[in-house]
Amino acid sequence: MKTTLKFLGGLIILFGLGSCEKDQLDSTDPDLPNSADAKAIQNFNNGMINSYSSEVVVQWSELFSQSIDDRMPLPAESKIYAMVTLAMHDALNNVVPKYETYALDNSSTDASGITKKNIHTIADAAVSQAARDMIIQLFPASAAAANGRLDAILSGLEDSELKTRGIDIGKAAAAAVLAERAGDFPLTFQTYIGGTQPGEYRVDYEPFVGPGPFWPANAAYAFNMGDLTPFGIESSDQFLDEEPYSLDSAEYLKDYNETKALGCEDCPARTEEQTEIGAFWIESNASSMNRLARSLIEKRKLDGWEAARLLGLVEMAVIDAYIASFEGKAQYRFWRPVTAIRTGDSDGVEATVGDVNWTSSFFTPPTAEYPSTHAYAGGAAAAVFKAYFNSDHIDLEVTSPYYLPGVERHINSFSQMSYETAISRIYIGYHFRHAIEVGERQGKELGKYVFENNLRELKKV
Repeated sequence: MKTTLKFLGGLIILFGLGSCEKDQLDSTDPDLPNSADAKAIQNFNNGMINSYSSEVVVQWSELFSQSIDDRMPLPAESKIYAMVTLAMHDALNNVVPKYETYALDNSSTDASGITKKNIHTIADAAVSQAARDMIIQLFPASAAAANGRLDAILSGLEDSELKTRGIDIGKAAAAAVLAERAGDFPLTFQTYIGGTQPGEYRVDYEPFVGPGPFWPANAAYAFNMGDLTPFGIESSDQFLDEEPYSLDSAEYLKDYNETKALGCEDCPARTEEQTEIGAFWIESNASSMNRLARSLIEKRKLDGWEAARLLGLVEMAVIDAYIASFEGKAQYRFWRPVTAIRTGDSDGVEATVGDVNWTSSFFTPPTAEYPSTHAYAGGAAAAVFKAYFNSDHIDLEVTSPYYLPGVERHINSFSQMSYETAISRIYIGYHFRHAIEVGERQGKELGKYVFENNLRELKKV
């Protein structure tokens, strides 16, 4: 990660300056050590930063959500979310450094000339240009919408040197994030020769019908995603620990029977509440967590810097959860319930009763089963939210507009959100309980690590 302001030795920070009534500190003030120190103090003028609302950050978050949601496979969508939000965060923190950045170093940023009265000009220009540049590069189909939004925002700003600086900063932030990820390989379908032994993943079920490219025969999606360089954790196997249950274990039999009874299409044992939970949380984690973050930004009245940081941290945790969980999938290559249940009478385990006609309630994705990516990402996001707000409490109505439009669920805590996200995968027949429990636990560990080690507030020394 690129961190940080490098200060001259002996710099003195006066903590009371954050509440100073001046819009901007005077670098010629004889009480300040020197002009360089004055600039450093200006960079931590929280009163100035707090005067910048989250409005434009939220506008761009909504725009790229409307542009990409439900239009591609979930791993690809999560990567775009992370890159766009991190570019917006880096842009603002190269206007006035408040937090560590992801890709664009802000150690020599000069915030002179920026005041409470004009900060919106440079900040709106920077975050808007960064978001637009990222969106049109990563999802060109949204270029018209992104260009239109950029033109509308920039045309509302008076032409000035600060506006020009903001545009340049936004371009630099987007370019830096793109350069940081330039070595990434594309996430695509790949030929996959599955195993033939009981427990081994195989692509022997109906093709996934959903957003993104057509599912070719004998192919799995992004099976090598665990080889991607993570965004905020050290390595994709950092939280890898226990393996799936053996097929002859009592634990596996219990999980097998549970998913068989609750995850099939029109399962009579599944309650209406369980059916709703399954469909409600089926959408992309990146999308649902972005929408939850926007609701919290508005409810908690976060300023623009806080909003961009929250979005960046949440989406960083989600993409890293995808990378880490796919590392586990490649490591264990465990079969999906649809395969396990259809071949239950020939798996070498007398206690498992098979059903050759069993079908999950939604099309099973073309990836291995263990651990659950959805549970992993939900747990990671929950950990970030909990740490960011220093509380598990939410008290919020949340929606799922793509699969259950008009339905709301009341969420009391981030833990509840994480649990429902995980358990939903049983109710739609995608996973066994062990995969969601391990995924959620490892995800929470990952989210905590991401929060504690990325985009931290710059130290005042």
